[in-house]
Amino acid sequence: MHSCVMSRTTNIPLRSLDMGGTFLNYRRHDERIAFVRTLYARLVSRFGSNAVFLDSATIGHGRRYPNQLRRHLDRSDVVVVVVHAGWAKELRTDGADWVHNEIRWALAAGKTIIPLLLDGAKMPRAHELPRTIREFANFQAHRTIDDPEHVRLCEKIAGEPQRRAVIGQTPARPWAGPLAALLGAAAFAAPVLALPASTRDTAAVVSIAAAALLVVVLFSVGVVSLGRKQINSAERLAQDLDPTTYNLLVAAPGGILLAGFTVAIVFSSPVEPRLRPLLVLIAGGATMYAIFLVLGQYKTERFRENHWPVRLEEPVKPAPVRRELERLLRKQAAGADEERIRWHVTHLENAADVLSRDASRSRWSWLTADHALPLLLGTAWAAAAVGLMTSAALPAMRLWVPAIVLAAIALTIGLTVEAAYRRQVWVRRHVADEVHAQIQRLHD
Repeated sequence: MHSCVMSRTTNIPLRSLDMGGTFLNYRRHDERIAFVRTLYARLVSRFGSNAVFLDSATIGHGRRYPNQLRRHLDRSDVVVVVVHAGWAKELRTDGADWVHNEIRWALAAGKTIIPLLLDGAKMPRAHELPRTIREFANFQAHRTIDDPEHVRLCEKIAGEPQRRAVIGQTPARPWAGPLAALLGAAAFAAPVLALPASTRDTAAVVSIAAAALLVVVLFSVGVVSLGRKQINSAERLAQDLDPTTYNLLVAAPGGILLAGFTVAIVFSSPVEPRLRPLLVLIAGGATMYAIFLVLGQYKTERFRENHWPVRLEEPVKPAPVRRELERLLRKQAAGADEERIRWHVTHLENAADVLSRDASRSRWSWLTADHALPLLLGTAWAAAAVGLMTSAALPAMRLWVPAIVLAAIALTIGLTVEAAYRRQVWVRRHVADEVHAQIQRLHD
């Protein structure tokens, strides 16, 4: 097997920007090697010699060929698969067929695939392909007989950056509501039906603690949501910083504070000494989790800075859009490449449009789409707390107690959701307006 990758920049991991490159996949044969070289020459004439990677010319002696192929495939955006007559019959699934392996990797990574049909070749049907690459049959083919000079193929490749600049709409999750209802019903029914009478007192204590903790968490979220303007200003200040400065001024002090808080909890806790190792384990685990989150964020930001511009992750959130806007402004002020700037501008404009559309969603659509997991966990938590209280109240028929608990939780949830909903609407619209205003200044 012989393959080549075209890339407009050879030093960019091409999961990132528009300049992701094209991977040429074909099966080596004396009759087809001349065609591949002609195609390679045509691509060089269109994109430039630095924009085309050909493994036979670039992979040095002594380098691991499979590793190089996988690395360049991971960097690519487009995979052109040269399909000849009888192509499907030659595919093997033994792990040694690189044509099959590369197509399988490309499908798994969501690459754009262009089947390039040579004279006499037909697009294979799904049942003619190995199970692992049957999705290949669904891609629109490009025929060389209709484009002998590869002009339209080059146009398709050149147009890929604009397609990749598009931001997808935030997906809805209609299943979240029914699933939350089922979890809530199960969490409520389990303690009511299954708890023995001897545990009623314990159930009452646990239910009060669970309900109180839930109310405190929701109240905290609501308070944070009400301070949206102050938080927005702080986020803007933090996002203006480069990753190293951010970690020195924000993440490191925060980590020290968290570690100090953990030590204070352990040594001042009224918990019995024999239970303190468990407390240390829980607090230490939370601290390590926070540290790894910071390190992961730092690594991501360094990658985005070094390989700019990089596509935003979907679904799009306001904070990453603002960070990318600040990055764009820095790069533009530093005189960065105009083609990259134009791509990044288009990408951010599309992201701002998505933010504006998301800000117009209903409360329920926003909750199920953006916070499906908290919705499921919160529903189960609240239902379990009320179920435990109901189980404890049943013998004395004091059902007004769980009714009060349910009303308090429902009121807190309602107020918290409303505050959080209003905050996300305000933030999304504010960031979208900020993006459009800054980009308009760039155009002016």
